[in-house]
Amino acid sequence: MNLYYRSWHYALRAVVPTAVYMKVRGLHHVPKTGPCLIVGNHLSMIDPVCLLAYVPRHVHFMTKAELFDDWPLSVILPPGKPIMVHRGRADRQALRLAEQYLKGGEPVAIYAEGTRAKSGEAQEARAGVVYLASRTNSPIVPVAISGTERVFSKRFPWYQRVRVEMTFGAPFMLSDLGEVTRQNRDLIAQEVMARVADLLPPGYRGVYRARVAPDAAPAEDTPLLPAPEDDALSAAKRVTVAARREE
Repeated sequence: MNLYYRSWHYALRAVVPTAVYMKVRGLHHVPKTGPCLIVGNHLSMIDPVCLLAYVPRHVHFMTKAELFDDWPLSVILPPGKPIMVHRGRADRQALRLAEQYLKGGEPVAIYAEGTRAKSGEAQEARAGVVYLASRTNSPIVPVAISGTERVFSKRFPWYQRVRVEMTFGAPFMLSDLGEVTRQNRDLIAQEVMARVADLLPPGYRGVYRARVAPDAAPAEDTPLLPAPEDDALSAAKRVTVAARREE
C-alpha cells in the first residue's frame, strides 16, 4: 500500500465496524502476495468501502468513470489508483490497465454484474471478468456481501446501523470452469458469478438461485465484530444449558 491508501485502510478499519454491525468470513482466502481478481456482487456504494477497510492489500477497484466528474470523489479517488471504466461499451483502456496491475502482482476488484443490483438480488455477470482472468492467469477470489443496501435510505431514517456480512470464498482458476472460447465466454462469466452467489444468503442469489450448489461449503467463519443478536443467542443458549444441568 502507498501511504495515502494505507491511511484510508486503517481509518475505515476503525470506522466501518462502528457504522454497521460487521461480520467478515474467510478473509484468509485473499492471497497475501501476488495477483488476484476479487469478484463480488454489488449492492451499494458502501461495498468497496468494506473491501478497502478489511483487505490488507492495495486493491485497485474498477470504478465507473462518472464518479470522477463530481467533488469530492474526484479529489479522493485518484490517489487510490482506481481503474476508471466508461460504461455502455467495452472499455479496452480500463481492461488493459487492470491487466497491467494483475501482471504486476497486484489485486484488482471487479463487480462482475457491471452495476449495482437495486433489487438486492444478484444479476447476470458480464464477460470482463473472464477476459482479465484468462489474459493474466490470475486466481479468482469470490466475495459476497449482504446488508449494505439497507444502510442508507431515501426515507427517514436515512441511516441505519444494520448487520452487514462479507464472505470470501476459496480462490479458483478460470481453468477450473472449463476451456474458455469466444462462444462460451458469457456462460463462463455466469459460472464465476455463481461462485459468488454460493456465498450469499438465499434471498440475495437472484438469477443464480437455481444454480447454487446445494452442498456448497461455507467459508470459515472469522467474525471481526459479532452482531448483537449473535451475543443474545449465545446468552440464551447458556441459560438453557444451565437450567438443564440444574434439573
